[in-house]
Amino acid sequence: MKVSVNWEQKMAFEAATESGHKVKMDGPKDNTAPRPTELLLCGVGACSSMDVVETMAERGQKLDSLKVEVRGDRAADYPMPFTDLHLHYIAKGDIDPAIFRACLQESMNLYCAAALSMTAKKHVTYELNDIVYSLYE
Repeated sequence: MKVSVNWEQKMAFEAATESGHKVKMDGPKDNTAPRPTELLLCGVGACSSMDVVETMAERGQKLDSLKVEVRGDRAADYPMPFTDLHLHYIAKGDIDPAIFRACLQESMNLYCAAALSMTAKKHVTYELNDIVYSLYE
């Protein structure tokens, strides 16, 4: 996998991906595009959600909707790495909670390269049809 990142002006950059897409990024001062660290959180949320959607379908589970809210806590000192990731999945549909949990565990522990690349401790909760559970007790 390969990307190129080009500086445009001030703290604005544009990345071009190997798959042919472009992503703009910026710093907090001008705030014309997402920050690179925000995109890291987006990547973890999307990557793990893709895993869940795929493995739930493989197991005959019908998801009506899936959303994940991702919060990253960062160290106070530079380089301010993420220390904790809080992921809260909200799913609705005809879902077996044990199967959803297994799919989420597989994503976090085996499949999601974005999450597995982050060294921050992961705190995962999920909500199935308005009932909240915790992945790591």
